[in-house]
Amino acid sequence: MPKLFSDRPPLNAVLQEKAQKIRYSCSPSKCLHSLLSFLPIITWLPKYDWSHSFFGDLSGGLTMAVFSVPQGIALASITGVPPVYGLYTAIFPSFLYIFFGTSKHNALGGFAVLSLMTHGAIEKVMLRTATSYNATAYVNHTLDELFDRDNDTIITNTTLMQILGNETSFLEEVTMEMWTEGVTPVKQIHVATTIIFLAGIIQVLMGVFRLQYLTSLFSEQVMSGFVVGGGVHVFFAQIGNMLGIELPRRNGPGYLYYRIWDLIENLDNVHIPTVSISMSSFLFLVISKEYLAPWFSSAFNYPVPFELLLVVVGITATDYAELSRRHDVKVVGNIPTEFPPPSLPRFDLIRHIGLNAVAIAITAVAIHITVAKVVEKRYKYKINHGQELYALGFVGVLSSFFPVFPVTSGFARSVVGAAVGGSTQLTCLFSSLALLSVILYIGTALKYLPQCILSAMIIFAQKGMFEKFGELKSLWPVFKIDFAIWLMSFFLTVCYDMGEGLLMAIGFAVLTTIIRTQRPKWHFLSRDNETESFKETKKRDLERIQGNVCIFRMDAPLIFTSSDRFTMSVWQCVKKWERCKSESFVTIEQMNSDKSADIFDSKLKAARRRWKRDQKSESRCKLVIDCDGFPYVDYLGLSTLKSVYVDLQAAGVQCYFVVQKSELKRLFRATDFYDVVDEARVFNKVADAVKAAEQNISSLKSAKEVLTALASIATTDTILIDEEDIENEESSEIVGDEGREGEEEARRRAVSEHSEEIMSETSVSIGEARSTASSRNSINSEQ
Repeated sequence: MPKLFSDRPPLNAVLQEKAQKIRYSCSPSKCLHSLLSFLPIITWLPKYDWSHSFFGDLSGGLTMAVFSVPQGIALASITGVPPVYGLYTAIFPSFLYIFFGTSKHNALGGFAVLSLMTHGAIEKVMLRTATSYNATAYVNHTLDELFDRDNDTIITNTTLMQILGNETSFLEEVTMEMWTEGVTPVKQIHVATTIIFLAGIIQVLMGVFRLQYLTSLFSEQVMSGFVVGGGVHVFFAQIGNMLGIELPRRNGPGYLYYRIWDLIENLDNVHIPTVSISMSSFLFLVISKEYLAPWFSSAFNYPVPFELLLVVVGITATDYAELSRRHDVKVVGNIPTEFPPPSLPRFDLIRHIGLNAVAIAITAVAIHITVAKVVEKRYKYKINHGQELYALGFVGVLSSFFPVFPVTSGFARSVVGAAVGGSTQLTCLFSSLALLSVILYIGTALKYLPQCILSAMIIFAQKGMFEKFGELKSLWPVFKIDFAIWLMSFFLTVCYDMGEGLLMAIGFAVLTTIIRTQRPKWHFLSRDNETESFKETKKRDLERIQGNVCIFRMDAPLIFTSSDRFTMSVWQCVKKWERCKSESFVTIEQMNSDKSADIFDSKLKAARRRWKRDQKSESRCKLVIDCDGFPYVDYLGLSTLKSVYVDLQAAGVQCYFVVQKSELKRLFRATDFYDVVDEARVFNKVADAVKAAEQNISSLKSAKEVLTALASIATTDTILIDEEDIENEESSEIVGDEGREGEEEARRRAVSEHSEEIMSETSVSIGEARSTASSRNSINSEQ
């Protein structure tokens, strides 16, 4: 009977409720609360414990600044911008994170892999915005340059004409190919600030749409292979400075091959003084960081800044020995000692760096969230990952008004600040103030710092990345797919450029997930006698399960990628179950006899014949499908459930479903599932489905079958003949006068087969049946 009144509320009531919610969410107090939620500093700063935290944050900030000076200059050289911008990058983002961040220990700054990705984007933009033209230059030669002292050659007008092309002056006219700086003058730092601006916008949008779950695509294996591959790129980007070789610019996918070839071709141009300084610096870092640092850490409460000591020694030696002038050792150069004025990013460059900005933004988020999770576990407090997306985005957008390049969290910076007492965000404040003082008052002393020392520091810093190769040893024995993801991420990052390699590594990881969903695992369930619950049972233990009710479960989504696998697994489950239940018993005496192999072969052949016969009969197994293993089901998955049910019913296999999830129940009722499947065959618990299937089995057995089974056992002329002997006797023909004896033999053979089937179902062995029959024959003869 149709309902006269609908259960749904009136439309005007629904609209009024929606309007009230919108009015409440747009109220001034709600808007102010939402705005203030983006500034966590308003919450924690009034509660700051000045007496216990101030001096710890001060010492942590100063120590972090000491470590940030050489690191910032080194990262600037990787990015391809002047060294002072590396110090600016260590100041502004870290200072702005105080207002938006929720982590007490995270510190924003440059990262080697991000700097290398930014350098690739800068090179691409510089090439795209530049045009070539022919320029004429004049070289003024001296008399010493033209006079050959070895041969005592006299310079004449004819000689000048041959060398310089004129007879009256020492000026040489040279025509060379030059490149413009683009439509309007563009510098490397302009590209970097535009990248961090666009990356910040992308990160804010990720926070608005709650897309932090996308970082789950950056699995630990993907990031490990990517970071190690990035370390290879960093190594080859800095090896030229360590050897004193000027290598040509390379950019684009596969540029590393050309970089290696350029390095091999220029090995003859190695600068010996530069190599000597580089190797000495690298050896100092190895000895100090690997051997002296553990000893100093036990003797002092503060970590020793060996990098800063190396910088001081390098500056002093270069200045006093005049290495840059006398031996052509390249130095950092002049560093401006003034505060940079804010300026807008170059928005006209966005069309050139869109894809690079997306890759850098996602990579920065993945590294930042990874460091935040490590900090959570180490210092035992919760970090709001959604707010961290906003913090990273706002910091990027606001920092782009100053000359900085892309940043993210660095675990080393975070640990250094906390190791010496830093416990709140004010650690970054004191670090920024200390770095600003370095720029304003000590920046002029940094111009004598050799570039090869910075390269040695950068290459040594990749040691931690290359140690991740040790993860492969633990992955290979158990997690072979994760092992393949790690290697593929590494090779794709090395063989292609950084951004393209990362995207392809993520695609490969997703592909392995799709392949694994197409080949899900399935198993049998059986009742646990101790707990009365149902547990997973291995396929080799099926003979221990009593009864003829098979319980099937597949732990995977039933969607378009796994529907075919589900259908095949169901039929494979039925086949394994019925084949296992068709096998007959073998006694201990038969197993210990000399003919045990022949007995096993005969039993196997008999089981196969019985299984084939059962395939044609109506008394097949009862199948219970536990649907709780499906996290979700799509349209094709639901259609597959219906088709499997129909096919099983047509084959004589009674099918039952167990559904406990409300979402799947709602899906069944909202579709035509119950038009195909009897609703009485859908249960909430596995135990209820098994009970219904067992009752169905007991109701199918008629009284005639039971009496026949008892009569076959008690009959005096019952002869239990082995299936192998029956096969041999069936091959003979009964003709002539032996027809009557053949009919009698056939009757006894049929009775014997039927009795053996009854005994196999009730788990009675052949030996026990034979002894039971003989005892009953003796009783009948006495009667």
